[in-house]
Amino acid sequence: MAYTVLARKYRPQTFSDLVGQEHVSRTIGNAIAAGRVAHAFLFTGARGVGKTTTARLLAKALNCERGPTAEPCNACDQCKQIAAGSDIDVLEIDGASNNSVDDVRRLQESLPYRPVRDRFKIVIVDEVHMLSTGAFNAFLKTLEEPPPHVKFIFATTEAHKVPVTIRSRCQRHDFRLIGRATVAARVRDILAREGIEADDDAVGIVSREAAGSMRDALTVLDQLLAFGGGKLIGSEVAAGLGVADRKHVQAVADGVLSGDAASCVRAVAALAGQGIDILHFAKQLLSLLRDLVVLRVVGDDHELVDLAEDERESMNALAGAHPAAHIERTFSGLSVLVEEIGQSTTPDLVLEMGLVRLAERPALEPLTELLARLAALETKLAGGSGGPSGPRPGAGGPPGPPPGSAAPRPSAPPIKRAEPDRSAPRIVKAPAPREPEPAAAPAAPAPAPAPASVKPVAAPSAAPAAVESDVGAIPEAWKKMVELLQDSQPALCAVLEHGTPTHVSAARVVVTFPEGSFFGKQAAAPTAKNALADVAAKVLGQRPKIEIAEGKVGSALTMAAESAKKREEDKKQRDRDALSHPAVREAMSVFDATDSDVRVEDN
Repeated sequence: MAYTVLARKYRPQTFSDLVGQEHVSRTIGNAIAAGRVAHAFLFTGARGVGKTTTARLLAKALNCERGPTAEPCNACDQCKQIAAGSDIDVLEIDGASNNSVDDVRRLQESLPYRPVRDRFKIVIVDEVHMLSTGAFNAFLKTLEEPPPHVKFIFATTEAHKVPVTIRSRCQRHDFRLIGRATVAARVRDILAREGIEADDDAVGIVSREAAGSMRDALTVLDQLLAFGGGKLIGSEVAAGLGVADRKHVQAVADGVLSGDAASCVRAVAALAGQGIDILHFAKQLLSLLRDLVVLRVVGDDHELVDLAEDERESMNALAGAHPAAHIERTFSGLSVLVEEIGQSTTPDLVLEMGLVRLAERPALEPLTELLARLAALETKLAGGSGGPSGPRPGAGGPPGPPPGSAAPRPSAPPIKRAEPDRSAPRIVKAPAPREPEPAAAPAAPAPAPAPASVKPVAAPSAAPAAVESDVGAIPEAWKKMVELLQDSQPALCAVLEHGTPTHVSAARVVVTFPEGSFFGKQAAAPTAKNALADVAAKVLGQRPKIEIAEGKVGSALTMAAESAKKREEDKKQRDRDALSHPAVREAMSVFDATDSDVRVEDN
């Protein structure tokens, strides 16, 4: 007698035997019991999940002698012939080879005639998405209003290729991938019926290789029975299928997570020597890391992580040895590596270097710890440099501790930027002397320098006389007002530095800005005028009236212009000092250069 493969031998014969698709079997069973069976069905889903099997079960349920019933007897001629695929009133059509308009028209010509024996004439079209556009269009009218004795069942793995006009006329049922635990239980049941012994590793390999397809699982099991005989052992099953043993995958995962790059390189070399599919191994490793993350985050959940009992203990130990963030990070890196392996012509080299890269990555540190270390470092730097007001170190040796300080010296003194040596400025030989720039208009004579610090001024016994600023001099009272604002309101101080005090007295202070000046608009704000009046009261002895004017100010300077002029004079003095330095003069004599050939640059 011819051998029947396990996928056909153990095909479900009732809806209760259909595993993994309980939502479909329940819906169809309730529809049959209530007499609400649709005239067209569309079964969608991946390969080997039970679409054609369900179509035959529905045909038997509708045509059984005791039907329509959700539990066909499987003893009458109708049930037996439908299960064998030989019933004359149940037409099973392959959509890939019967996809033309003519094929559909020949089918439609037979539909008006009543069934020869059965209750319904049932048309099962497998791979319906392979029909041509013309064939789908020919189906439209018949599919919408078929004869009462006709039922259509379409099955496809690519529902998106079926026109929406067809899908809208069918009752759609989506078949899901079957979980590993369900596949493993079904495999154990079939092995028990066949009288075959198998350990948990072997069953686990079969369920993982099935990838959610029951037919694939039974096909792999058929191959293993021919390879291993009456007993299936995990290591032998892995060798027979050309996949890596689970223990080897776990060892590589341990090496990557522990930072042992050498063991990863040796493992890849061993895999290449055994002829193991590198891409398949990388996917196995990725799946194992997923299991480790679940064990670390959720715990030992048998439903979420399907493992053999002897493997579960070692996996729990491996998951507990590493932080969840570290395992998740490795999973993320390995997922990218799997894509690279799939696109490479040398997958073993890509896997080898990728595992080394993942193993040698620096460990992650908690953000809170990094922030704490940064705060401690800032504290040490502040203590070691003496603070913002501490003494500046000289150009010589390392700085010592502040006088009178009892604080211990930090173990690693902060690195300080070297101070530029002002005594030996940079000398740059100009390529050619430049034409002298036209001299600027002569400025008013510089006033006496302002004091380095300003203390609150006590109210005088008599109000000072008014000062008109039309000869280029800036009143000392105005300078004190602006300097007092430097600490309390620096923004307002920067605005008033661009104004000219054209009148300063205890009764009135007038500040003039050029017409349309942005600074003038800022100074004219009520809050700015009030702040200036408060400071003027401290300097002048009474609160004056503040006026902000626009117009020409003659030859009077602003504090901003005075500061710029002083900086320019300081720059010229530094240039003169640099050119007169002995080292500079000696260099100029070597290069036969004059003062116009030398450009002094400030560091």
